[in-house]
Amino acid sequence: MTLAVAGLLAGCGGGGGGEAGPSIDPAQLKGRWVTASGATPAVTAVVVPDASGTASAWLLNQDASRLVKLVVRSDSSANGKSYALGQGNAAGQGVTGQVSAALAASPKSISFTGVNASALNLTQADALSASAVQGDATGTWSATSGGNAQTTQWTIASTGGVNGSSTTGCSYAGGVTAMANTAAYSVQINESCPDGAKTTFAGIATLNASKNGLTVVLTSADETRGAAVFFSK
Repeated sequence: MTLAVAGLLAGCGGGGGGEAGPSIDPAQLKGRWVTASGATPAVTAVVVPDASGTASAWLLNQDASRLVKLVVRSDSSANGKSYALGQGNAAGQGVTGQVSAALAASPKSISFTGVNASALNLTQADALSASAVQGDATGTWSATSGGNAQTTQWTIASTGGVNGSSTTGCSYAGGVTAMANTAAYSVQINESCPDGAKTTFAGIATLNASKNGLTVVLTSADETRGAAVFFSK
């Protein structure tokens, strides 16, 4: 599978949320959050509200070694799956925990417990408050992996449609769509590979400040696989 630019992984577990805690509004957690300089592990989290009144939190180790996708609920519980990214195809794990927030602080901060060996404390780096601009994602994007041995390329049309291929022979088709009221993009990609494997992935994408880097985090439809792809143009 080529979308394992940072590694494909097998997932397991899941289930319900963690223990109930103080009531929160998951929509208020929207934004990009980062651990303090020198923290181990160094993590970037992107939280986007869902239509169901929950929020999706994507936590990615900055060295691309681990991806966690969580659903955050109004009782402050969070559950999801953790994926060890790497060519070793390590098995993933179900995770449950809680989130707390200090939204009146400056800068705002959030903390995740139960999803890591120790609490993850993060501060808000970007509120992601503006709507994403579809045209900012338009163009041809490339990512390399495996010591630059493997290249994946996507071309995103002005309408958001995606077509692409990889040097392993896989092809891609789908869409990258600007989110309303959030500076992020929803992503859905169908991957077809020479061995006959066909997989649908869904996730989100965010641009860097210069708008020449696109970070995409994805899980397969059955959440048994996950990937992080770092595109540039």
